[in-house]
Amino acid sequence: MLNRSFCSLLLVLALAFGCGGGEGGGSAAPSAPVMDAPTALTVTVYQTPAVFHMTWKRPTTAFDGYEFEGRIGTATYAKLHDGLVPSTWNEAYYDAGSSVPELATFSIRMRVMRGSTPSSYSNDASARLSLQPPTVWSPYATSGGISVSWSNNSQVADTLVLERGVVMGTITSWTAIPGAAFGITSWLDHDPPEGAVCVYRVTYSKGQDSAQATSYSTTASMVAPNQISVIPLVEGVRLAWTNPSLVATETAILRASGLDSYPSYQLVALVSAGTTTYDDTQLATGYYTYRLENRKTGLSAAQSTPVQVATLPPQNGASVMPSLLALPQAAAIRRSSSGAWFLSGNYQYEVLVREPSGNSWIDHVPNNAQSWSDPYFLLDSQDRPHLLYTRAVVQGTQEVALMHAWKDAAGWQSEEIARRTLSSAMPAYTFSLDAQDQLHILWLKSNGTLQDLEYAAKGSDGTWVIEGLTGMSSQYSLGSFRLAVDPTGQPHVLVGAWQELFHLTRSSGTWAVEPVPSNGAIAGWYDFLGIVTAGPGSVSVLASRAHQPYDGSYDLMMFRKEAGNWLPEEVVTTTTGYSSFSGTLASNKAGTRFGLYHATASGNMLRVWTSGVWTSSLVGPSSYGAPQLGFDASNKLYLLLPAGWGSSTSGFPYVLYQEQP
Repeated sequence: MLNRSFCSLLLVLALAFGCGGGEGGGSAAPSAPVMDAPTALTVTVYQTPAVFHMTWKRPTTAFDGYEFEGRIGTATYAKLHDGLVPSTWNEAYYDAGSSVPELATFSIRMRVMRGSTPSSYSNDASARLSLQPPTVWSPYATSGGISVSWSNNSQVADTLVLERGVVMGTITSWTAIPGAAFGITSWLDHDPPEGAVCVYRVTYSKGQDSAQATSYSTTASMVAPNQISVIPLVEGVRLAWTNPSLVATETAILRASGLDSYPSYQLVALVSAGTTTYDDTQLATGYYTYRLENRKTGLSAAQSTPVQVATLPPQNGASVMPSLLALPQAAAIRRSSSGAWFLSGNYQYEVLVREPSGNSWIDHVPNNAQSWSDPYFLLDSQDRPHLLYTRAVVQGTQEVALMHAWKDAAGWQSEEIARRTLSSAMPAYTFSLDAQDQLHILWLKSNGTLQDLEYAAKGSDGTWVIEGLTGMSSQYSLGSFRLAVDPTGQPHVLVGAWQELFHLTRSSGTWAVEPVPSNGAIAGWYDFLGIVTAGPGSVSVLASRAHQPYDGSYDLMMFRKEAGNWLPEEVVTTTTGYSSFSGTLASNKAGTRFGLYHATASGNMLRVWTSGVWTSSLVGPSSYGAPQLGFDASNKLYLLLPAGWGSSTSGFPYVLYQEQP
């Protein structure tokens, strides 16, 4: 390689001259050595970007070494090295590096030196540089085709051609890929022949000049089944699809239980590649994820995108239809009259309301909110959210300010209702909205006795009226409490005193109390207790009680009052184990219908009560989180169940069961 290392090659020519004798004698002037110039100099591009290979014919006369000069285009020649190149060479290489631009002409000439005397120059020899070739990375097969990427190393190219080569033995057939525009450096080839060995060639051009590079080979996958539809059946699923593959020999049907983002599949069936329907029958009621695979020996399987389905509940009563939704993870979800979803935060202790905005949500976090209590937040008749929460009053103390926040046309508003030290033994406060969108609140002060229950509502002058519940004796120990408001705006409070139930109503500023004829119903802190009211004299109470006569089982009982009279008690369902019943209760605004969702030994049950008649429907596996039960604007019951784990908190799977006409 010719470079500046030759600066160490320096030869000195010593000339010997004869001396004349005698007087008047003198010496003759030395004559220049006679040297031929190198001939037949050639220059070619040996390696990009600018490594040149030079060959020449040595002169026959004596000399010490070579000098090389070079130039770009028509610039002045300049020496390319220090010192002399050894006289024995007849070829050399020169690396000009990045100093020579693409498509430039580089010229070289040379001469020989003897001492300090040069010969004449050789012929000029030139080489024109090409474009910098691209670098093509190894392609790889995906479910959508073959992905190939590259880098463009040229600074002047303005045209790109991408080609697919199909390799068959020693022959490669090339096809230009349309749509690969100059400027891109990656491509997903959707149309490689199934199972073919493919290479990709990338060519950059500038006018008549071009440079190209070819990738390593990869094998194209088969085409996967597509256009998959899943039709839910009772204890079954009907699948249909299209199969564009021309090489697959069979199609595998795989199924995973649940709707999680990372399912664990099991093989259900293998069918011929020409089959495009399959009924998966005798299937447990629940949720499933399916995937289809085209298969052929020697090739990687081609997998379809997953599809999900919830089977139909057995039509043995209430008629509900499931559908799948993807929503952010939330502890509480409310449905507006138009069907939009309002969300809480991920967990119960996150005081956060998320309002729908297109395909996203706008978050509101109340200032300095400390905690909130079930029902977390509610929507009023105009779909405006309301919530009740606490904030700290003094650092290091237990006193809190009870705050009401709501959304109106001007934005989020808040007000302080009262300052109290609340009980820590159980959920200490709850609220409800009446038909006029007025807030009714019930809370328990720190001592946690019956006398520590307080009720608050706004008076006609707009101020908060706070009063204790009268008529309850201190002989009773407080178990739990519930608040409901009937369509007339009258509040109803249900108080559990462990094995006593009391119903309190407020009329004209006075509280009246009556015992519920529950005959020993269990109403402790963590026992199920529910109340639905359709008017001042119409109340339904649900609570657990030991089966009578006791046999180790427990019953969910309903005690109902109509037109001011308590009706005979009713067994709703029987469970086993102390306080084993756990359910979710919701009623329509009129209090004339309500729904109850709970677990049974046979699966989760949705029961609907209408005018004294129960209808039931089995609705699949256990929920991953809190179920959301309610009635829509058309008075139809809906049940929204979290049904799995998503790939992120913004995309959790849910199943919506909607009551049908």
